[in-house]
Amino acid sequence: MMEMPSHKLLEQMFLDHYKEWCLKSFSYVENMDDAQDVVQNVFIKLLQKENLSHVIDIHKYLNVAIRNESLKKIKKSRETFQLNNQSTEVPSHESELIKGEVSENMLRELEALPEQNKRVFTLCVLEGNKYESAAEIMGITVNTVKYHLKKSFKSLRINLKDVYLWFL
Repeated sequence: MMEMPSHKLLEQMFLDHYKEWCLKSFSYVENMDDAQDVVQNVFIKLLQKENLSHVIDIHKYLNVAIRNESLKKIKKSRETFQLNNQSTEVPSHESELIKGEVSENMLRELEALPEQNKRVFTLCVLEGNKYESAAEIMGITVNTVKYHLKKSFKSLRINLKDVYLWFL
């Protein structure tokens, strides 16, 4: 356990790692202004806390806090977008058929992937596991996981290009 880091220490950490943490947040929120807001909000919350005695590693704590705050920002943005873009139109029978066909095509293409690619894609993309976790589960290296994901995305991109146009 550690004592609450001094404001000077937190300030120095902020200055030393600000760009790094903004890039980490950017990898989630895909907007640099939002990423900067996330990092600043995390530090404001941290400075407002009186007791961080439960924190063992402040760097890990901050990385997790930035990830979580980024995910909250994404969720909030999606909710705002949905509220602003809600349509009063009732989906037609035709649009429901198109959605069903698109889903079937996507599932068919996923099933057509080679077994290793499909397993890696399922673990990393659909289940949200990290590369390291997927590698450990499958007994392969992280680079092999990345290779299988790259091949899966390439195959899906090529085979679903017509389906993608429906979304546009």
